[in-house]
Amino acid sequence: MNLPQVFSVFTDNNQFEKFIEDLVADCVHGIKLPYLSQFPEINHYNLIVEAQQFMQQFSEYLLEMNNQNREEVQRLLEKLKTQIDAEKHQIFTRIITENFKGMCKQALYTHIALSKYVLIDYNWNLNLTISSNKIAKSQIPTIIVELHLQTLDNIANKKKIRFEMTKEELEQFL
Repeated sequence: MNLPQVFSVFTDNNQFEKFIEDLVADCVHGIKLPYLSQFPEINHYNLIVEAQQFMQQFSEYLLEMNNQNREEVQRLLEKLKTQIDAEKHQIFTRIITENFKGMCKQALYTHIALSKYVLIDYNWNLNLTISSNKIAKSQIPTIIVELHLQTLDNIANKKKIRFEMTKEELEQFL
């Protein structure tokens, strides 16, 4: 993983720190800031787009590595040390470490953002109808599934979906 070109544009470390903080705020909280007017070192918007894409990929990598091994994240940060000077690397590492959980969370939300609801819990029951006046052939086992969903932006907004499936339908579903 290579650092974006814009990281090497900054000569002032305070400006670099402010830029990284803004970039992380953009990545984690979706706060869009006027980069070009705020940082005179940046002369083209393509540098910003490259940096935003890098932060998104980096967040996804952090999420993936956090599930496996946190030392792997430290190794990645050490590899990046060769691409920028030591003080900028220290600034970058500090800001990433401070925002680690938020970046992982945002990466996760990006993956599940296809729906505004996320699965928080589920219940299932096996049902066997012994007899029924509506079903000619009974004793067919079915499974009743109940999905508990909530929205990402409002924890109080919950929804339950309940459905019933036969064995064949369950096999197709799985």
